[in-house]
Amino acid sequence: MRTFHHLAAAGVAAVSLAGLCLLATACGTSGTPGSSGTVTVTVTPSPSTRTVTVTPSTGPCQAGDLHLAVGQQNGAAGTIYYPIDLTNLSSAACTLYGYPGVSFVAAPHGSVIGAPAGRREISGITPQLITLQPGATVHATLADSDVLTGNQCHSQQVPVHTIQVYPPGQYTALFAPISGTGCANRSLVVMWVSPVTSGS
Repeated sequence: MRTFHHLAAAGVAAVSLAGLCLLATACGTSGTPGSSGTVTVTVTPSPSTRTVTVTPSTGPCQAGDLHLAVGQQNGAAGTIYYPIDLTNLSSAACTLYGYPGVSFVAAPHGSVIGAPAGRREISGITPQLITLQPGATVHATLADSDVLTGNQCHSQQVPVHTIQVYPPGQYTALFAPISGTGCANRSLVVMWVSPVTSGS
């Protein structure tokens, strides 16, 4: 009887030990994450970076940034030509397009003498957009008909010492000295101006 209980106890112990071994083996095969030596890493790329250079657009030339000068007059076939020069005094480039507004005046900021200059493509010069760099100069030509002044305005001729010029697109006038004869008749156009050009 004692032998039977002893054998029975030994059998239970063997079965329990076998169960523990099976349990231990099962736990060992499951392992822990990464125990096999392989590591998976998820990389989220950062947003790409690029450099953008922004170049400010070039704006119209302002009258306050320009200097007006009138060159030496020259005559041909009953017309006196005056070179009109506008120089960029600012530190930035600007643009000009079209015709300046030109009149003879009694004095700087004084009353206008006669009719303003009409617009005409003198010597084939047509309007074009000009980028005026700092220190650069554009030109226009004023054509004054001394024939019209002499024949149709002989009783209203007046000496002129100042010219008034509005740069294209501007509402502020510039002034420069000039020597000539104007027509006080406001209904008679005796002079014309060309568009500004970068040529001489």
